Amino acid sequence: MDKRVSSALRPRPGLNDVGYYMVGISKLPGFNQIIKLSSNESALGPSAAAVEAAARVLPQAHRYPEVDLEDLPNSIATAYDLNPAQIAFGPGSDELLLRLVNMYSGPGEEVIYSAHAYMQFPIYAKRAGSTPVAAADDDFRHSVDKMLAVVTDRTRVVIVANPDNPSGTYLPAPEIVRLRDGLPENVLLIIDAAYDEFAGAPDYESATGLVDIYDNLVVTRTFSKLYCLASLRLGWCYGPRHIIDLMERVGPSFPVNIAAQAAGIEAVRDVEHTRKVLDHNARWIGIFSNALTDMGLKVYPSQTNFVLVAFPPAGGKTAAAADAFLKQNGIVGRKFAVADFDDKLRFTVGLDWEMEKTIEVLKGFMSA
Repeated sequence: MDKRVSSALRPRPGLNDVGYYMVGISKLPGFNQIIKLSSNESALGPSAAAVEAAARVLPQAHRYPEVDLEDLPNSIATAYDLNPAQIAFGPGSDELLLRLVNMYSGPGEEVIYSAHAYMQFPIYAKRAGSTPVAAADDDFRHSVDKMLAVVTDRTRVVIVANPDNPSGTYLPAPEIVRLRDGLPENVLLIIDAAYDEFAGAPDYESATGLVDIYDNLVVTRTFSKLYCLASLRLGWCYGPRHIIDLMERVGPSFPVNIAAQAAGIEAVRDVEHTRKVLDHNARWIGIFSNALTDMGLKVYPSQTNFVLVAFPPAGGKTAAAADAFLKQNGIVGRKFAVADFDDKLRFTVGLDWEMEKTIEVLKGFMSA
């Protein structure tokens, strides 16, 4: 039987424009082991207590997980001094962000984000049927003035990554407040704070502290970075109860699998492990940034677990040439397939020996 093709079937407008999300390369021809610095994963791995907890519950994998979560939000609330009733969960903060954008925007409405922020933001808007609006920035740093300048009566969501990915830059606490105060009351401000725990700037503050002041602000967080549980897909958000209630009603039937629940609880409790992760990261952000600056490269100051680096646009020391040279040595940074990032590479903090070798190879490249 011949296959019938429906020429009348059409997806929602804008979806055909969505490209594939570029995940980090995990293999290179000729290398059994690579140095992967492309995906902002925590190099030290998860807490041993978290691994053991996940393993203990796997024999119950044939059962659906609990819907009425209690221990996990209570653990988070204790660690961060929050109200557990104002926490919602999802399979990664990516799903939570998509859910929020879909909840508060739709066809004929607009979602504002900073032009060089997390590259999924415009995709969230398109999947909701909304129009993505990119506000100009200041050398890959968010500009509150430029975001407020593009707000219209069709704006329904403004989404900010703070600290930002892929730049590693951040907005100080007073700027977040100024952004919120400049928005109409019917606009939702989403702060994507995946790298919140890594930020150590004196004027940085977690936006979770603003949730009890404003009823149109929500903050998304993740277990993928500090807690080293990226593969378990565990995200959470903190917001006013009316937003959290709606999120729980329209979200997945089972937002958190049993392994993620068990591991998440122990990961939050293992303060010694998270301190090791933070100390390791802070040390190598400093060492790596200084080493690349000494090579004559432009390094964006980072409040995250990665560094964005700009290479000369000509003269043979381009980002593309550096990327190729690194791969020849078994090292994978992040080269973005976006024109505005043609001269840039992003490097995640790896293990000691991985960072030492990356510095050595880049020195050889720059001095060749």
